[in-house]
Amino acid sequence: MHVKRPVIVTAIVTEGLKQEYQREIEESLRRVNESQQELESQSRRYMLQLPSAETANAFRRQVEEETRKHEAARKELKDRQEAITQLVLGERVTYLQLEGYVDLKEGDNLIDKLGRAEIVIKDGVVQEVKDGTGGPEEVSPSRVLIQRG
Repeated sequence: MHVKRPVIVTAIVTEGLKQEYQREIEESLRRVNESQQELESQSRRYMLQLPSAETANAFRRQVEEETRKHEAARKELKDRQEAITQLVLGERVTYLQLEGYVDLKEGDNLIDKLGRAEIVIKDGVVQEVKDGTGGPEEVSPSRVLIQRG
């Protein structure tokens, strides 16, 4: 039987990795700022078309809520930028999580079979594979975590 389990990809911090993270965050900040500008532009046009003060106030509250969400996203991204500057070269951080499959049969130790599988990379090149089972592994992409491990 094939059983799914998480496989953690750990990156060794290099200047290249720090620059990659910074580029991704800068792109996310750009998208948040563009979204906020579009929201402000559209809301000004829409406010002129609203039939009553009550409707306008309700709409204004919705716009304010969206603006707060944008501000929170910007703050989180700025915090991540700061955390990236604090990364120490050579340290290991969680880079990506994959899902891998392991064969399971009667008599296997479940804990050993589902143990932590890890792939260590440096500048995108695999440095080490820790399977946890002693056998080959089949992996498929899941989601990027971009956070300190």
